[in-house]
Amino acid sequence: MKLFKAVTGVALSSVMLLSFASGAFAQPLSQVSTGTQGASVTLNGQTTYFSGSQIERLAQVNNVDPNSLREAIEAGPDADGKFSPFSKLPRLDNGISEAQLFENSKQKLSSTGESLIQPAETSTASSPFASTTISALAATTTTKSNQDSTAYNATGNNTANGNLPRLGIVAVHRVKDITSGSTSNSPVIPFGTSINVTNVDIYLPNSGYRDIFTVDDTGLGPNRTDYWIDVYFGTDTTSAINYGVTKVSYTY
Repeated sequence: MKLFKAVTGVALSSVMLLSFASGAFAQPLSQVSTGTQGASVTLNGQTTYFSGSQIERLAQVNNVDPNSLREAIEAGPDADGKFSPFSKLPRLDNGISEAQLFENSKQKLSSTGESLIQPAETSTASSPFASTTISALAATTTTKSNQDSTAYNATGNNTANGNLPRLGIVAVHRVKDITSGSTSNSPVIPFGTSINVTNVDIYLPNSGYRDIFTVDDTGLGPNRTDYWIDVYFGTDTTSAINYGVTKVSYTY
């Protein structure tokens, strides 16, 4: 396995900067504190830098603690070889509503400026991965509502299902992660299951908007909902971090 490291506060020549629209935040940018230190992470030989103000803005739009976010970035890939800082961070208990957080999500941008989240009805007409047909929907048996979703970058490992990771897959909890006393490493939604996200379309780097994903991996999401999904974002660390935490509803 390759070795990866996170370094703090170092400006490198090949860094990638986060990009956010000012409307993504509940308070004006001039009121955002800059007391948090910056951090950088190196994945697959590419270093991405996050300034202190960027980390604070990310924390604000996703309602998490900025210092905890900085530490999660610095920690690099987890024990499963995935870089998914937001999957580990608890939401702050400060009264921010789900409606406000969803509005924040609409303003999240990819590394090249596309909206990472669009309400499902606005992009399905043009998406090559548009919503499933009526006949497919009729066969759906399970619905999960208001579940957390985050984004991850892999670091050279195969998925838990033994495949090379690819755009269009998601990771889910293992049974033992959400069931007390269980030791099962089986995913809570079986490998190979297609899930249809019904409330939003998600922009994947160099791929476009999707609402249909395949379960092919498991991950560590100790502070996420039971049926959380972690969307694979390839090597685009900036877009994965910008995605943060977004509530989704889906069927399968």
